[in-house]
Amino acid sequence: MNLDSLCAAFDYPESVKHALYEIWNEAVAQMPQGILPFMAVDFCRKYYPLTNGAPEHLERMKECSRIAAENPAAMHLAWLLHYGTFLRNKLFHFPDLPLPEKVFGNNAGMFQFMLSLSCLPLIEKKLNQMNIPVSFAHDIAKWAKGTIRIYETGHHCLPGFNFCQLYWMRYYTEGKLFRIGRLEYLLHNAPAWMPAVYKNRYDGSLKVFCPDRWRFLPDGSRPLAETPDEETRITSLKIADGRLTGTPILPNGKVLLDRTESIRLDEWEPVCSPWEPVPSIHIPGGGGMTPEMVKQSMLEAKQFFRKYFNMDIRMFVCCSWILNPDWERELPDSNMVKFLQEGYAFPGTETQGKEGLFFVFGSDDADPFAFPKENRLYEAFRRILKSGGILRNGGVFFLTDRLNEFGTQYYRRNLD
Repeated sequence: MNLDSLCAAFDYPESVKHALYEIWNEAVAQMPQGILPFMAVDFCRKYYPLTNGAPEHLERMKECSRIAAENPAAMHLAWLLHYGTFLRNKLFHFPDLPLPEKVFGNNAGMFQFMLSLSCLPLIEKKLNQMNIPVSFAHDIAKWAKGTIRIYETGHHCLPGFNFCQLYWMRYYTEGKLFRIGRLEYLLHNAPAWMPAVYKNRYDGSLKVFCPDRWRFLPDGSRPLAETPDEETRITSLKIADGRLTGTPILPNGKVLLDRTESIRLDEWEPVCSPWEPVPSIHIPGGGGMTPEMVKQSMLEAKQFFRKYFNMDIRMFVCCSWILNPDWERELPDSNMVKFLQEGYAFPGTETQGKEGLFFVFGSDDADPFAFPKENRLYEAFRRILKSGGILRNGGVFFLTDRLNEFGTQYYRRNLD
């Protein structure tokens, strides 16, 4: 099997062939003989039940396994994608690959789903090396079930997995991402999209500021990424003469663009340093994100990082379409809004105005008006777009020494 034959088998254009050439020889040189373990039926029988997915999907995986065993191009593609995503020292950034329907037909999405499961033994091995119970690896498998729903929504109810999500699983294999209860936590230093958070050294009160050169529209919302600077207002954050001066953010996420506030650094200190671990929260699909489950997850995560990493985490952060501030108006009783209101909210990142389309409608290019009308979330998307609004994200942070007060709207009840 050579690259020309593989591309012909899947109708890949010349641009894809050119991109794959970089990794082809390297991957093939390390390809095992025979059927790849993760393409075997026994592998699926072992790992698929951990996802809690529908039992009938296993039949589709059996068919994918049969096709791969009989088709060298299918087996080579499976190895190429698995190797480049999970085994290579540096993640290979695959081009936008057409769905392999020519070979797998209506089971093309399930072939990609099998690739998502292929990393589970690697995750088990990594967690074993870190002395973390294997049960955490099995909890990770539940994430894959949510991806089936996303794929079904965008592919006429056929089950499967969107290839663009595969890279996410690599964070698990590297021991950076963990499913703890209802939520996931990605371990990294304080992300660039965080605001500047300061705590009073004496009474513990908070002051939160926009970082230097954050851009806003005149109404205080974040602009689209392509918006010219001359149509925006740009914040400033300066430290001079023992004082920090900047644009404040209230606990409800409102930015006071017309106000500049100054604090004395002998009275106020940053909650965390730029090089300090600040895990970001990610929210797997599956529903049931009740305040009780969210609180329990964060409390367990605080102990998890203390026990297995010897880290005292001082803050969790999150930036997501789920935290779009417009949901407070459109879906005031939803669990998404309850999550937002329990933390200290802040503006999200600049976007292309498509936040949430993929996770809710199965594609970044989906038309929300083409979907059923009886779904409350679908209707909320349509109302925002119909009113001329844009789909955006939002941010929130939680101080770990205040997690016991989750459920009381601690930050908002202290709103000046």
